[in-house]
Amino acid sequence: MKPAPSPAPSPILVEETGPQSFTLTVTFDGQRFECGSYLNRAAAMQAGRLFLQRKEGEAANGRTKRKPGRR
Repeated sequence: MKPAPSPAPSPILVEETGPQSFTLTVTFDGQRFECGSYLNRAAAMQAGRLFLQRKEGEAANGRTKRKPGRR
């Protein structure tokens, strides 16, 4: 019998760097994005989920939301 495959690591990584200080790192499509510091873990997780949604939407549409030179 084969062992069960290990679950894929979460693309959202929140690390506690001090009291009331958390850093957010998101991995998407093999790229790593450092997304800043947050006051609590919940805010960092929410920002990470929103970031992933935006990146998935951009990948599905084949382009970025913002176009250079346009307002």
